[in-house]
Parts: sequence; C-alpha cells; structure tokens
Amino acid sequence: MKLKLNINSKKGYLMMFTIITLIGIYNFSKNNKNQIIQTFKEDEMTSKKFIYPLGTIVGIKANTDGVLVLGYEEDDIEYIGGLKKGDNIVAINEMTIKNSEDILSILNKIKQDKIEVTFERNNKYKKEIIKTKKIKEKYKLGLWVRDKISGIGTMSFYDPNTKKFKAIGHPIVDVDTNELLKINQGYVYNLSNISIIKTINKKVGKIEGDFTANDIIGKFNDNSNFGISGELNNEKEKDIQLVEVASFKDVKIGDAIILFEDQNRNIQSYDVKIESIDFNKRTDKDMIIKVIDEDLIKYTGGIIQGMSGCPIIQNNRIIGTITHVFKDNPKKGYGIFIGKMIE
Repeated sequence: MKLKLNINSKKGYLMMFTIITLIGIYNFSKNNKNQIIQTFKEDEMTSKKFIYPLGTIVGIKANTDGVLVLGYEEDDIEYIGGLKKGDNIVAINEMTIKNSEDILSILNKIKQDKIEVTFERNNKYKKEIIKTKKIKEKYKLGLWVRDKISGIGTMSFYDPNTKKFKAIGHPIVDVDTNELLKINQGYVYNLSNISIIKTINKKVGKIEGDFTANDIIGKFNDNSNFGISGELNNEKEKDIQLVEVASFKDVKIGDAIILFEDQNRNIQSYDVKIESIDFNKRTDKDMIIKVIDEDLIKYTGGIIQGMSGCPIIQNNRIIGTITHVFKDNPKKGYGIFIGKMIE
C-alpha cells in the first residue's frame, strides 16, 4: 500500500499527509483562516529538521516479548510463587516463551508437577519454582496470562532521515495491569469499514474498523513512553509535503490545528486551542488541548479513543501529537511535545 495522502481545507489551502493512535485522537482541517500551512522542498532544508506529518487511522496488532501475568486462578502460593500481576514470563525450565501457546506446548512436553519460571520485573530477571496444574491429563499454569494486543490508533509522522514512522504518542500498556508491554513484533494495518462512535453525554467515543493479515502497511517493535516506532512497507509519496519540527520554545498557548481523517478518509485540519503548557513534565501530558472546531465536534463529539497520535500544527510547525482525552470533558485532552517523540 502506498501512503498517498490528501488534505482538504474549506477555508485555507493545505497539502499534507497522514497515519496512527491507540487510546486517542486525530485530525487536520477546515477553519484555518490564519493557519495556512507552509511546506518545504527537501533542498530548502538547512539546519532545521523537517518531517512528514500524518494523521491516518490504522489498525495495530502486536505480540509481546513473553507473556504478561494478569492474575491468578489459585490463591495457593505453590501455584504463584513470587510472581505478581504485571510480571513478564520469558522462559520455563530455560526454554524461551514467546506466547501463551509456548507455555502449553512446553508444559505438556515436559509433564512436570513443578517448573522453574524465568520472569522480568522492572527490567530485572528473576526465577521462581511453581507448581503446575493437571486437568484431564493436560498441564497448565495456575495463572492468567496474555500475549497479544490489538487496537486502533493514528499515525503521527514519518521521518525521512531515520526512515521510521512514529505513532500514538503514548505507550501501549496492558489494560488490566497498566504495565508497558515489551513488544516482540508489532504491525500496523490499513483499516476498512471505519465507523466513528461519537462522544455523547461525557461518554468518550471511539473508532471502530476492520483489518486482516493482508492489510499490513508497516511493522514495529519499539514501544516507549512516547509512542511506537517502526518502518513502513513503502516510503511516503513525493506529493506529501514536509513540515518543520518545532523546538520546545516554539510551542505557545493559543490557536493550533490537528490533522485527522474525515468521513471520506481525506486528511483534514481541525481547529483547537492550546490552553496550557508544562515544560517540566517527563510524561506524555505536556499540553492541554481543547477542540473548538464545530465540524469536528459534530463528527466525533471531541477527542475519541483512537485519535492518539494526531499531529498538532502551530505556526507552520509540528509541535506535538494528541495522547489522551479527558473522561469528564471529551472536548479536552493532553498532547505531547514533538521533541520527545523524536529524541
């Protein structure tokens, strides 16, 4: 699939780009009376950094590195040992575990009542001897585990220097433990049958859609506190325009736009306001963003799940991406500085 992007603006002329987010938020659009985006040719770049802003909605699926402990089937310490929720099991009896199928395969191959489990916690590896369960001649653990995640998000940008994309602006974490997941191999997919579930009465909306194994457009294995990063199957098209990367000091309280797909899957710009900025945070919540664009409010109700990663543009520079939505006020959310995602 080629990333050929189209940007339409009702009150301003824009030519731009698009791609991903998971919890979150996206857009790029219309009432930009004062926000005409300046673009640059590659030979005009000097010491400044330029990237291709995106905003495309994508599917995300990943296998974790090992399996994550979600909980316990038994309270008996023999089945648990020192394992805790959020621990990542990486080996049994020195045999590598890549997914939950590996656990069942190894247990029923060795057929032992007790096993040695190697697990990772806070970047340190530990070992425990725990008891297995035998039910109808089949061995299993007395633990609940998970090895795969999937969702929908928004692409943030493509960096022509590193030839990598960045997306979602926040880490992929386990929904039950809130632990950052170590990704063994992840993929991004072209999404079809997209449906926008609009926010109503403070109930945060979401993006729904379908994707299959034939829809892969890129891959990743880097999942950090500031989003996911990987390679696309095809580089960007030449008609996608470069935009300057803002420095931290360039970010100002006031008007901005975000980039996000409309009903026809064109990238549009939508008006927002930067209400506050915190230069001291080490998280993905550097800015508070408020949606003020009536077209976006009619379309989504504000910021919805899946918009994480939407590029934020201010004064012809990309300053960051959307990361979170306020549950008590879905017209507001957080954004992360672009500098953190690029570092």
